[in-house]
Amino acid sequence: MKNNITISIDSEIVRKLKEESNYSDVINEQMKGYYAVKTCENVKLLKINLAKTKQILKENRKKRREIEAVLLKIDKKRKLFNKKLLSRGKMIKEIERRRAEEQSEHRRTTYYETPEHEANRMIERGWRK
Repeated sequence: MKNNITISIDSEIVRKLKEESNYSDVINEQMKGYYAVKTCENVKLLKINLAKTKQILKENRKKRREIEAVLLKIDKKRKLFNKKLLSRGKMIKEIERRRAEEQSEHRRTTYYETPEHEANRMIERGWRK
């Protein structure tokens, strides 16, 4: 369906359009091309935004997994030492055993406190109650 509208065009362009056999088609084609470019730019922008959003989601999932791993580790410690009323010596052996389990071929963990110091800290905080 075609509609008639009144627009203002420079006189030089009007002169060139009148030389065409069907200048209505020329204008229609040019306008279609103009709006097609606008749509393409929007698609590019949407793809860029989608890529950014995917990256943010990936980072957030990674952070969530890291936090869940830390919470799981803390929970294991609490359950272990709350469940058993361990003496200081047994607690040190359990800490050494747990640390050995956490080590793997692909991952090494460096601890900045000795098992003895960790046991003392846990006793002082009341994890054995």
